[in-house]
Amino acid sequence: MTFAALASIAAVGTGQRSSLPPTGALSAYLPGPDESDPQALAYALLDSAAALAVVRRATPATAPGDPVPPAPDDSLPEPPEHVVSLLGPLLADDAGAIRLASDRAYVLGEALGLVAQAGMRLPHRLLGAALARRELRASVRPVLGARGEWLLAQLQAAGLDGVTVATAGPSDADVWERGTSEERLAWFRHARTVDPDGARAAAVAVWKESPAPFRTELMSAVAVTAAPADEAFCEVGLDDRAEGVRFAAAEALSRLPDSAYVARMAARARASIAVVELEPGAIHRLLKRTTRSLRVTPYEPDEAAVRDGLSRKLSSAERLTRLVAAVPPSLWPALVSATAAELVTLHQDEPRWELVGGIGTATLRNADATTANVLVAAGVMDPRLVPLLSTEAVLAVMSRVPPTLLGTVVDRLPSPWPQAVATAVGQQLVGPNGHQVRPDVWTLFARAVPLRLAGGWAQRLRGLGQPDGRIVRNLLRDTTSVLTVRALIADELRPFLPETSWQDTQPGGRP
Repeated sequence: MTFAALASIAAVGTGQRSSLPPTGALSAYLPGPDESDPQALAYALLDSAAALAVVRRATPATAPGDPVPPAPDDSLPEPPEHVVSLLGPLLADDAGAIRLASDRAYVLGEALGLVAQAGMRLPHRLLGAALARRELRASVRPVLGARGEWLLAQLQAAGLDGVTVATAGPSDADVWERGTSEERLAWFRHARTVDPDGARAAAVAVWKESPAPFRTELMSAVAVTAAPADEAFCEVGLDDRAEGVRFAAAEALSRLPDSAYVARMAARARASIAVVELEPGAIHRLLKRTTRSLRVTPYEPDEAAVRDGLSRKLSSAERLTRLVAAVPPSLWPALVSATAAELVTLHQDEPRWELVGGIGTATLRNADATTANVLVAAGVMDPRLVPLLSTEAVLAVMSRVPPTLLGTVVDRLPSPWPQAVATAVGQQLVGPNGHQVRPDVWTLFARAVPLRLAGGWAQRLRGLGQPDGRIVRNLLRDTTSVLTVRALIADELRPFLPETSWQDTQPGGRP
């Protein structure tokens, strides 16, 4: 029955019709009337009109464009059911097994990475919750499967997924040309990772008309990813009228060991720092040892040095630190016939000049793991060097710091920690001085313990019972929960994972 047929009957009256037109598909839901009864025909007409109104309102209008293709079949397997039951609350950000949202996000990211390594995908019922976590899209994308990718494509085509500038590629010229300052900076930082030369050319094109804060952010982004091709651009930055740009340009050039800037700073360092041989005393002559001493002359900058960042506004100590920080540690033997570690341990006459800070900065800029380990062996305590240290050196640093300062060391370690480091930290937490350890160390421990050790440590912490103090009890509970969930997921997926996922690693990625 059509709307036109109902309108025609309503116009002439049911009494003028011996029967109603067929109801078609609606006949399954409408009772057949007694057509000999005029009142029954009238009620049937009203029923048909009401049903047809529902159908008309519920029928969507024909969508423009091409029809949506059906979702493809998934060929990848789903994770074990126990893993799926744990992933569901994590994706929904439900405070169930894990109380803190930051812990849930970390465990979820790790779990999704394990699912991807296992060659599995999320089940269909979790796709909606997974796609809603746009902040975890990088972890979610590899486990969407064919149907998840299809669903994401439909959401993006309909404009329902949101567009983040951070994912815009270098070809998205509209963002760079018309976006806000924040959007343009996000575009530039991303472009520097995929097309550094193109990004630099884009910066040059808008440099003169850009305000100082924007130029500073651009040069800072270049400094993070500095390459030899950026040298000329950064040299121009040294003459910029904005102090922030000049500082960022100097930082970028300091990261290029073969740059002219580093050569100029090395020449100044040679003029300011010298290792001299002293007349040995009787004992030294008996032992056939020579006495070496470090002699430092405060550097007085000329105009060229001021341009390179050695401002006259800085104190002599600050200029010395900035000068030393610009010299790669590997150059010191050729400059002064002493290694970086020797420079911080050699005898100095009073007043002593502190070189540790500058040498530590240079070591980090050049990612010089060899120098970092030698410095620690020489007694240097610079927590910034921790990411470059071997496991043995990290343990040596940890043994020298009190429990209250343990966090300054371990919060710089990449996850997962080596087994020896995790064991040392865990023993501190469960030891008699565990209450002195900063709360963030508990959080780091729960996340950074190697997967193969997570279950054992969870069981050990549960065996501690209920310690005194509400704060310690909460820390213990949260740490145990995170370790337990990590262990459950890892144990279920381990049969499907490569053995390399369980190998111990040292800081800096050295096995």
